[in-house]
Amino acid sequence: MDESVNCGGAARRFDRAARLLVVGGLIGWGVGSYVYRLFTTDPAPGLHGAGIAVLLLNIALFALLICGLRGRRDAAAGARRPLIPCLVAAFPVAAALFVVNPDYDGAFYLCMPALWALSMRMPLYWGLASGALLAAAVAALGHLVGDGADLGLLIAFTGIVLGGVATRQGMAAQQAVRRAEAANAVLAERSRIAREIHDILAHSLSAQVVHLEGARLLLSRDGDRVQALDRVERARDLARTGLEETRRALATLRGDVPEPREVIAELAEDFYVSTGRPCDVQVTGAVRELSPQAGLTVVRTAQEALTNVRKHAPGARAHVSLRYLKDIVELEVTDTGGTEPGLHLGGGGYGLVGMRERAELIDGTLETGPDGPGFRVALRLPVG
Repeated sequence: MDESVNCGGAARRFDRAARLLVVGGLIGWGVGSYVYRLFTTDPAPGLHGAGIAVLLLNIALFALLICGLRGRRDAAAGARRPLIPCLVAAFPVAAALFVVNPDYDGAFYLCMPALWALSMRMPLYWGLASGALLAAAVAALGHLVGDGADLGLLIAFTGIVLGGVATRQGMAAQQAVRRAEAANAVLAERSRIAREIHDILAHSLSAQVVHLEGARLLLSRDGDRVQALDRVERARDLARTGLEETRRALATLRGDVPEPREVIAELAEDFYVSTGRPCDVQVTGAVRELSPQAGLTVVRTAQEALTNVRKHAPGARAHVSLRYLKDIVELEVTDTGGTEPGLHLGGGGYGLVGMRERAELIDGTLETGPDGPGFRVALRLPVG
């Protein structure tokens, strides 16, 4: 586990370093080329004549681009947003530099990152209209003070605008997908809540029926009324417990799930109290924290399996084994087979189906079937 974490961290550091190297190299090459061309054309930056204008305009251009692209911290988004006024102001400064030195249009190329940042924040129609207006202005300026429009510059501007607008549209589509996924997650959570409430009520009501049927048999045969009363009281307690668990279903599904081994120990104790038969619990492996869905699946599967033992195999002993392996957790519930007549209770018989569906929702498997004279329920869940 430590090796995989270290490898992942090294890969991320290498990726960041590679991006910084590429981006830094491109920026350095672009700025270096611009400065070289700037000092090899006439007028060059200086302290007299037109050189002063070139120097001041370049200082202003670099200051606007740096401030605009660096932007400001957006506390809500947790990122930096460019300063739009600074980026917009960079283009008139670049135009002024071109007027002072018509032989060199490098300032327009230097403004391309600003154009990209602006295009990414404009709606489709505004972005296309602004790009067309800027291209027309640069072309007109080239005809007025230069040797004509620079076709390569116009093509570059067009590509930058289209790329920025397309990126914005792609980001909007991704946000729509994320919103749809969030809506689907809400629907899936509601479905899990419905399944959870169904499992709670199914367990509670079926166990109540077992106790009430036992009380009915005792009373119909003139049996011990104390035992019958005890059965009725247990049914009442199960009803209260079912109501409490139903109220806690939402909190449970959101991660407030107790440790499975603790819940299984309580289920085993309840099994012994209600049947008089032992339920052995064995936990092996390094205990780890499970996801809320996995922990809930383990708990509900053990609960349903022990309820089925009480209902369909009266007199049987039960054994619960919880095994924490490297990448999976296994739960196995077995019984020794009933030694008393089973209670023929009405019901839909959806317990095993519900357990299997719950396991499959989180890529687990559930196996059920005879185990000698008894029955076996085996659950396997991934925990990686």
